[in-house]
Amino acid sequence: MARTTTRNGRAGAARLGAEQRRRQLAQTAARRFYRYGYQAVALADVAAEVGVTAPAVYRHFRNKNALLAGAIDSALDVVDAAFTTDTDSLDDLLFALAGAALDRRDLWVLLQREMRHLGGEERARIEARFGEFVSRFSARLRHARSDADRGRLRLLITAVLATMASASVSGMRLPRAEYQRVLAAAAAAAARTELPAPDPRTAPSAGTRRPHVPLSRAEELLETAITLFHERGYAGVSLDDIGAAIGLSGPSIYHHFATKSEILVTAFTQAAHRLATQRKDGREDTSLDDLVRGYIHVGVQQRHLFGVYVTEAINLPQEAGRRISAELAVNVEEWAAALRLRRPELSVTESHVLVYAARGIVNDVVRVGHLHARPHVEAELETLLHAVLNADVTHDTTATSQ
Repeated sequence: MARTTTRNGRAGAARLGAEQRRRQLAQTAARRFYRYGYQAVALADVAAEVGVTAPAVYRHFRNKNALLAGAIDSALDVVDAAFTTDTDSLDDLLFALAGAALDRRDLWVLLQREMRHLGGEERARIEARFGEFVSRFSARLRHARSDADRGRLRLLITAVLATMASASVSGMRLPRAEYQRVLAAAAAAAARTELPAPDPRTAPSAGTRRPHVPLSRAEELLETAITLFHERGYAGVSLDDIGAAIGLSGPSIYHHFATKSEILVTAFTQAAHRLATQRKDGREDTSLDDLVRGYIHVGVQQRHLFGVYVTEAINLPQEAGRRISAELAVNVEEWAAALRLRRPELSVTESHVLVYAARGIVNDVVRVGHLHARPHVEAELETLLHAVLNADVTHDTTATSQ
């Protein structure tokens, strides 16, 4: 950031025009919201990073909600710019959108995790703006996939956008051109996936009909808490709310869980462990097919937990968060290693980008709308994931390459 020196020798922020300063504040806030979460960021933090006083922020944004809306707007501006690529090619559009996803990795986290903090009018405006983008993209994909009915088209749109969103959570740092190439290839593979035709002889996905198994009181508390966290947000649920939902008073809850945080840690720990032990017939050398099926099955069965992980993992205590992230990273590496066994031509980084993109499809499909309730969603997801994992990453779109 450019600096100037005042008469008393102290460094200050470079003088910018009002629109430039507003954009600078919005982008700085976006990075901080993305990294720390809305609740942990103060306007003074943003002001200090930019090099202005806190009152100066209020000249551009009336409050923190307006700053969050401005942060999301600044990212959507980048997406809108990518959409203006002068071509009818779906591949070129996906390449441009992949670049936007990498330029503003904060966007999908801000939309999925932080937008709920916006007030009614601002939230409605941002939702309408994002809805307009989805409508424009839907029209482009519908033109390319005229064979897909409305339900399948919605599934494909969700899958494509999920591959883009995977860049927000992967944490991978590699040359932008390489990441953009592989991410665009994954999105194109998802967009062109031929979903399996429903077979009336095949039973609906088992994951949509969870078997009734008697639960212990602790398990009942855990499941109830996750459902409430998913519906109301972690901050909006108390231990008393959880107890009341199953007819337990405060002292009885503390017999099982001392704090609300302990419930969150326990739920995520159990899910991470379950993913880590997806072994077919007890084998240690799990195949890629086993890993894909296992992840899909857990995702469909534990859809609320997957949703809570997207929005509430930032509330995990630091040590527990690092431990759970490390365990999930081992599971990602297992996928990537299995993928390279099947496709030895892939580099380590290419395999990781494809794995994050594939898993991202499950993460979004199971928690968005009612897609999880599609009768054969597990078979559809399996087809989508294998299409992405088999994406042709050697293809490079040149029309929009930078």
